[in-house]
Amino acid sequence: MTYEAQGNGVKVCSEGTAADGSSTAWSYTADYDGKDNSVSGTGVPSAADTIALRCIDPRTTESTWKKAGEVVPTARSVVSKDGKVMTVTAKAMNANGQPGSNVLVFDKQ
Repeated sequence: MTYEAQGNGVKVCSEGTAADGSSTAWSYTADYDGKDNSVSGTGVPSAADTIALRCIDPRTTESTWKKAGEVVPTARSVVSKDGKVMTVTAKAMNANGQPGSNVLVFDKQ
């Protein structure tokens, strides 16, 4: 996953391998203005088609992922003070309609 400053926002590109062995590659460019922006590619989290970003402080952002206008997950991303670790806490409904959450930790390479 790569993040690149872009105007008043960020360009994010992700490439990987899903649990079933298939390839994933998705990206978006979005400002931190809370407005929906297109997400394209394969293996997009929760099959979302848009994302909206808000900057909470210099190290924290909130994202709202939507599919056909409905919120699928929301997430809060926090970058460590040294800039080497990003922790993402995502919240969404599971297949049974119950709330759930995931915590992802990314180390800068």
